[in-house]
Amino acid sequence: MLVFKTVKWKNFLSTGNVETEVYLDKYNTVLVSGDNGAGKSTILDALTFVLFGKSFRGINIKGLVNSINEKDCVVEVEFSSSKDMYKIKRGLKPKVFEIYKNGTLIPQNATVRDYQQILEESILKMSYKAFCQVVILGSSNYIPFMRLTNNDRRKIVEDLLDINIFSVMSNMLKARMSENKDKLQLASNRLSVLVTKIDGHKNLISRMEKKANESTTTCKEDLKTTNDQIKELMEEVDKEQKLVDSLMGTIECENEVSTRLIKAEGLEKQLKTNIKKINKKIEFYDENNHCPTCSQDITNEHKENEVTKNTEKIDEITNAIDKIGDTIKETEELLKKVNSTMVDIRRLEKTIYENNSSISAHNQYITKLNDNIEEIARDREELDDERENLEKLELEFKKFDKNKEGLVETRSIMETSALLIRDGGIKTKIIRYYLPVMNKLINQYLSSMDFFCQFTLDEDFSESIKSRYRDDFTYYNFSEGERLRIDLSLLLVWREIARQKNSVNCNLLILDEIFDSSLDAVGTEEFLKILDSFGSKANVFVITHKADLLMDKFKNHIHFEKKNNFSRIIVTT
Repeated sequence: MLVFKTVKWKNFLSTGNVETEVYLDKYNTVLVSGDNGAGKSTILDALTFVLFGKSFRGINIKGLVNSINEKDCVVEVEFSSSKDMYKIKRGLKPKVFEIYKNGTLIPQNATVRDYQQILEESILKMSYKAFCQVVILGSSNYIPFMRLTNNDRRKIVEDLLDINIFSVMSNMLKARMSENKDKLQLASNRLSVLVTKIDGHKNLISRMEKKANESTTTCKEDLKTTNDQIKELMEEVDKEQKLVDSLMGTIECENEVSTRLIKAEGLEKQLKTNIKKINKKIEFYDENNHCPTCSQDITNEHKENEVTKNTEKIDEITNAIDKIGDTIKETEELLKKVNSTMVDIRRLEKTIYENNSSISAHNQYITKLNDNIEEIARDREELDDERENLEKLELEFKKFDKNKEGLVETRSIMETSALLIRDGGIKTKIIRYYLPVMNKLINQYLSSMDFFCQFTLDEDFSESIKSRYRDDFTYYNFSEGERLRIDLSLLLVWREIARQKNSVNCNLLILDEIFDSSLDAVGTEEFLKILDSFGSKANVFVITHKADLLMDKFKNHIHFEKKNNFSRIIVTT
């Protein structure tokens, strides 16, 4: 419960530099009187200014500063809430706005608007409109509950029932749902990007694996084929080399045979030359009887001997030539055979050379294949890196997917919560619960003020009024005095509801010139009885011009007057 203790001000409106203080919890009923312009309604503007930063009577903020002193306008109010004591200080020229809790200043870390929000929502727990419906009933700028729009009526009742927290929750929920929507969109976008990246990496890895596998398979197959070919070539070379070795073993050296043939041919030539020489000797003996050198006679016996001897030599040489001819023929046959074999050997050696060249080329190809296999192995390392990148992307996808699931679940909870806290949800159920109580109290207070009708508010806070012997009426069908009774009844109802709910329950009630307006004598008497029934539960201030008629009805009297253009309190009893 809020218990207002004191309010004091200086240089505020018509009040000068001398501080004016009013005790708000000292008496149950207080009559406030004074002439027009004496400053008796200043208490209303002081309270609304210090608590909400605005004037109750709609005075411009700059106009709240005393027009003579024009500075040091300050209003302070002290009140308790639960076990804590608060002091609010607000001023103009210079601007001041301070909130003290148990003597300690609450830091103003945010804007003035946020600081004001802390005061209204966390400390007072009521708005300006709720304050004016529960604490103040004025005859000038006060707007009765029944003259408010249905939306404003609803806000006030929500404050009284302490269910405006659902509106705050709704606003917070809207912000969080918007934030959730943005996060969901970001998560979905990121997941879409990740899906694209993951698919791209999978395709790349698949292509790399396929290429690596195909290349490895091809290289291994080529290696096997090449090794098989090398083996076949080496076997062929070995076979051919053995054949060469075998052929070499079957022939003599070509040079030796040729030398032998040359020697035989030379010997044959030499023997034939010898035969010619011998034949010339024989011819000499046949043609000559005398020696041309010594001129001696050559005997026949000598001729015969020489011819016979030379003929025998010719026969021997001829035999030798025949043998040499056979040898030459054999040697020529052998040489021909050797040459033929050498041709075969050279052909085989050429084949061996070609096969060895092929083997060398195959070995070079094997080296290249091995290099390719090593390069593929290095590519597989790159493939491992891509797999690692894919794994990271998949982990990130799982993280965002889980985050999205959480956001979707949160959205579902928020949507359910939004259904619960919207106007047609929990708030409506609570209002439906209290409407019968409100309507019952309204009709009780109306009856107490000698106004008999059936007054009902519905869920939209539209009124339905049935008067005796008359059809349905609205608020505006009644006279000023009857409407005032309705306004007073609603004021008392809101205070009672606030007391029961302990939401904006407050000790203070200020009535500004209520008894000076349309309330008749009976209504005045009945309303005063209602105020007396509050006892110690409320501190009621009644501002009036009719102090002489009401003086004996109140336990305390405060009188304002204006002197030298400054308002002051001159009587307090």
